[in-house]
Amino acid sequence: MAVLTDKQREAGWTIVKLGEAVDKIIDHRGRTPKKLGGDWSTTGHRVISALNIKKGVIDQNYHHVIDDEMYERWMPVKFSVGDVIVTSEAPMGEIARIRNSEEARWVAGQRIFALKPNKNLIDSRYMYYSFLSAEVQYGLQSRSSGTTVVGIKQKELREVEIPLPPLEEQKRIAGILGSLDDKIEANTRLIQTMEDYIHTMIKKISKSDSVKRVAIKDLAVHEKNQELPREHVDGVIHHYSLPAYDSGKTPGLEEANSIKSNKFIIDKPCVLFSKLNPGTPRIWLVNPEEGVKSYASTEFIVLTPKENVDIANLWAACSEERISQNLADMASGTSTSHQRVRPTDILNSKILDLSNQSEIRSITSYIEALRKENLQLAETRDALIKRLIG
Repeated sequence: MAVLTDKQREAGWTIVKLGEAVDKIIDHRGRTPKKLGGDWSTTGHRVISALNIKKGVIDQNYHHVIDDEMYERWMPVKFSVGDVIVTSEAPMGEIARIRNSEEARWVAGQRIFALKPNKNLIDSRYMYYSFLSAEVQYGLQSRSSGTTVVGIKQKELREVEIPLPPLEEQKRIAGILGSLDDKIEANTRLIQTMEDYIHTMIKKISKSDSVKRVAIKDLAVHEKNQELPREHVDGVIHHYSLPAYDSGKTPGLEEANSIKSNKFIIDKPCVLFSKLNPGTPRIWLVNPEEGVKSYASTEFIVLTPKENVDIANLWAACSEERISQNLADMASGTSTSHQRVRPTDILNSKILDLSNQSEIRSITSYIEALRKENLQLAETRDALIKRLIG
């Protein structure tokens, strides 16, 4: 149950139930193309599910797509810019927002609710930030059900309470928090541009006969030390996981006691190379932050550069498209979405020797500075959500 402070009440804040603050909730629980007389497509409209929502954003993993005809059947009510997405289960309570016209042509898949705010009552961006607040997250958790899989039904979601200031104050709060997220988004776009530039450089270098190839194992040490975080840390950790990579390549800040399995210890700069689904490469240059203990998912292998090997060049060489394509051909698994490659195949992969490429080093240094800035901006935003909303 949401609780207002005396100061909030004096400023005209009220508490409303979500059902009063929205014009409509899109809920496509159980919907599939086959139930609508069709099938998945290879081009068209992206279908997003709970798996795509993490840390306030929709990731860039494209799992399913439907064509225009199926889109019209599936989405009689379309997304609009500003709609708020809430995951209903697996996991429950993750939040995102439809930010632009491209995302508005996506499709609401399973295990998500799309909330269309009543614009006369609530600002859409304020609604998004309110769902990131401890008050509203507690309301979601308290109305959830299930043991093995925790979820929330639409009937219970409508009863979740939201602290609501006057509309002008909502817009002011959303503007403050939104300015931080806008900077994070601008940094993220710049990071992507610079990474694309590096990948273009790698393609050009790979065509040169003067650059030799060397096995990864000759340039890097395969680190294997692991432990159960909750047995060694009392508090929060940085968790380098696949979802964290997919949600902007920033580690998750998680309570150590919430981690149920062993993780690799990250105590120095390294390159994380995902074993899962090598056709969708996840190769992460990591510089752990001082003062917070860091761990990586065991779905990665951890590589530290050998003496006189530059870590930025190691990361860039591992990121070459050809390497991931070769590993995808070697991968084993029951489906294309659950393939794994053996660590020995990664270590034996022949990558470009980029020891003379100083430009890559300088670009990646700037990329890492931007990533650290994004972490600081996100921490500031989260602190302000607590202060401004609750």
